[in-house]
Amino acid sequence: MAKYEVKKHYIAIYLCMVIACFLLMMLRWISYLSPNIVLLPNSILLHITNFSLSLLVLLCLGFGVLVFGGTIKSITIVGLLIIAFNFIYEIFLPILNTPDIADALFGLLGVVLAYVYLIRLKAKGLIMKQ
Repeated sequence: MAKYEVKKHYIAIYLCMVIACFLLMMLRWISYLSPNIVLLPNSILLHITNFSLSLLVLLCLGFGVLVFGGTIKSITIVGLLIIAFNFIYEIFLPILNTPDIADALFGLLGVVLAYVYLIRLKAKGLIMKQ
């Protein structure tokens, strides 16, 4: 059972972030499938998947960890691992694509946004269950 309840506006922000990530990935795939449709600049669309996936992984894992009574320390470790794997993969192990530091930076930005939300959630968004 969950140890904490989440304030409604923090749940709303969480859902908005998840939906925004999915919409960004859909924009990427729409422009990939139909190159005539340009919804965002190409410089953003090329890296939006890494941003969205990094943000979603930390956001979903961190949300679950906090609701069930986990610590920010464990979320920090996961976030740092995601950042490290992003940079290692994008710089040293370009298996499916070319080396691209911008992809790793977009992943870093996604992790930072999720981490900021999780810090705020821990500080002001959790209510101990009765």
